[in-house]
Amino acid sequence: MGKEKIIPILALIILIIGGTSSAYVYATQIDKETISINGYEYTIDQLFYMGEAKTIETMEGEKTGVSLEDLIPKLGVGCPSCHEYTIMGKEGYQKTVDWDIMKTGVLADIKKVYFPDTAKSFWVGDIVEIEVK
Repeated sequence: MGKEKIIPILALIILIIGGTSSAYVYATQIDKETISINGYEYTIDQLFYMGEAKTIETMEGEKTGVSLEDLIPKLGVGCPSCHEYTIMGKEGYQKTVDWDIMKTGVLADIKKVYFPDTAKSFWVGDIVEIEVK
């Protein structure tokens, strides 16, 4: 076989490998639609149905969502002030807060928590879990 036949065959093999790799990565990405809180799975709609709406003032303006102060006890967490809460995002970013911070926050419909009077580094987006410690 000459170069004229080998080069197109190698190019085709590389394209097939690249296409297969892309399809595999796309197919295995997890886009979790629920948020795990205290070991139970909830959709954002369920959480908004269960909790009361609240608007807070942040350094970026007003943010509206479900009140975490109202929601956490309704999800079965006894003595909310006795726990710390680790909020974990889809990309692995997480923050641990105590009840004093948690009770001031809201969970927005974009699956992001906002806390007034805290640095933006405490605002976790694409939430997949709130662990009660």
